[in-house]
Amino acid sequence: MKEDVVKHSGLVQKIEKNFLQVKIVQTTSCSSCSIKNHCTSAESKEHLIDVYDKEASQYRVGDEVWIMGSTSMSRLAVWYGYLLPLIILMVLVIGLSKWWGNDNELSVALYSLACVAIYYLLLYYFGKDKMKKTFRFTISKKN
Repeated sequence: MKEDVVKHSGLVQKIEKNFLQVKIVQTTSCSSCSIKNHCTSAESKEHLIDVYDKEASQYRVGDEVWIMGSTSMSRLAVWYGYLLPLIILMVLVIGLSKWWGNDNELSVALYSLACVAIYYLLLYYFGKDKMKKTFRFTISKKN
């Protein structure tokens, strides 16, 4: 069974040996709306994606390319980036509220947020190399 693929259009920004840096523009679902210029919810963000490819020499800076990743990779990113920190936050808020009592709400909130910040720092410092291996993108030229 073939796995679903998430595909983004991008421009090659930088090439070094087997490494390409590709700029993609991520737009919200509002991007096709006719009144998007008058709406504050419409936004677009530029992201730089690192892609390792043995065939990197066939690309040139400015080439239009497709960046592809699996949907399971997307789900894993959502897990590490949003769901796990939310679970940590909720467990700490509920647990510390019961332990410290209701009159320490500010302490509970600050301690819980600090723990989530520590989670992100640990993820960044200790998980960066593992994430690079786990989140592999493929690239192909646009026709």
